[in-house]
Amino acid sequence: MEPVKVQILMLQWVQMLRGPKKTLGTIALQHDAATSLHTQLASQLKSRIQHGELSAGQRLPSSRDLCALLRISRNTVIAAYDALLTEGYVEARERSGMFVGRAANAFRQNSHAGLHASKPGAQFRPDPVTRFRAPVPFRPSQPDVRLFPIRIWNRERARLLRRGTAILNYQSVFSSGFDGLRKILADYLRDSRGVRCDWREIAITSGSQQALFLLASLLVSPGDRVYLEDPGYLGARLALRQAGARISPLPVDNEGICLPPSDQRPVPLLYVTPSRQFPMGYCMSLARRLELLQFAVRKRTWIIEDDYDAEFRYSSPPLPSLQHLDDRRRVIYVGTFSKVLFPSLRIGYVVLPPRLVDRFNKLKHVAEDHGPLIDQATLASFIESGAFHTHLRRCRRAYAERREVFLKCVSRFGLPFRFPDTDGGMNLAALVPDHWNDEFVSERFRAANLDIPPLSRYSISQKTNGFLFGFTAFDPPAIEHAVKNVATTLHADSQHLPACN
Repeated sequence: MEPVKVQILMLQWVQMLRGPKKTLGTIALQHDAATSLHTQLASQLKSRIQHGELSAGQRLPSSRDLCALLRISRNTVIAAYDALLTEGYVEARERSGMFVGRAANAFRQNSHAGLHASKPGAQFRPDPVTRFRAPVPFRPSQPDVRLFPIRIWNRERARLLRRGTAILNYQSVFSSGFDGLRKILADYLRDSRGVRCDWREIAITSGSQQALFLLASLLVSPGDRVYLEDPGYLGARLALRQAGARISPLPVDNEGICLPPSDQRPVPLLYVTPSRQFPMGYCMSLARRLELLQFAVRKRTWIIEDDYDAEFRYSSPPLPSLQHLDDRRRVIYVGTFSKVLFPSLRIGYVVLPPRLVDRFNKLKHVAEDHGPLIDQATLASFIESGAFHTHLRRCRRAYAERREVFLKCVSRFGLPFRFPDTDGGMNLAALVPDHWNDEFVSERFRAANLDIPPLSRYSISQKTNGFLFGFTAFDPPAIEHAVKNVATTLHADSQHLPACN
């Protein structure tokens, strides 16, 4: 691309951010240099932040936009952003993108004295106090916390605290989680998901994301090739990339992940969501599950099975887990209570093959002395009392009704969406024509107070065009109002999109 054209595109991008006075100039990458492209890109972006050309809070272009502009791979841009994120130069805001970090303020304050000069007494301005907020339609993977029986939970918690104050002390012996919860959880997973394990093979984590981070740190060495679904869960991708893995995306179809052609190279790790593929919603077929387990044995591969919302299947009972079929113990089963109870609980779990138990527990102990034992013990009592199962049945009924309301409203307003799977889960993937710009439309939705991420955000190598609608956190009137808002927004952009009927 000619330098003049690059500069024009850069100036257009700057104007999209915070006004024409900000300038980046051109980013020049040398493909034949000894330094990698992502290192060059990170270095040049860092320089612009250090010299005040990019200011704190300024939004950076999406990885897709920047890779198109510079004619480099998207993985190169993502690797550069990850490096800046690790060093604190940028901040990732959930479902909003990458922004220049607050540290840029310090560079601006000290620029007159040189980059490394420190000004005595310089302080950051405190962030404004923010209120706790409820999700807006149609943010994915959100339970309706209004359905949660908080009085019963508080009753169990109060009963626990009346037994004594010992639980308030440090309890390093429970670095892998409260034993009472691990035992009850082993019974629940065996009865509901067919998971085969001893309770001592379960570790309690601070949500499933901590489990993924620890597993990536334990099982992946820098440069290892690992397999992920494409499109797939961003949290798993970030955890594995942080461990230095080379991501090899595998496409998904209506039977689940599509395994690669056979070769002789070992693959240390494969991440999969077989019960409810994220984000497409497909359930992996039995034939594909057996094929995947045979692959794991041949390749000496550990499989992480993320069973993130398998409890919500509306037309039939939940399917047994992939781990249930695993006679060779190659499957690591990961789950969370964030989706079935409430997200801020931050209690997840991992069921480990016997060979990994000691190694994982030692790493877990380094990460934290122990988790929130009051909440873990309260959860154990909550499950044992039967309140958990009652709550789960109530959520299934409510969510099934909301799914039907959502689909009927989409049909009534004539929205041009195609849903590949509607059998269960907390989200529905909606496919749109290939010539739509789903990222552009998602931004238009955001301006209309809708939180509907584009499916392309979850893609790695091949773009899946569409949107991900989470419907479980919103009651029927809110769903109907929000779908009408979606239709209005699409009609307003009819010059860019096919008009709705």
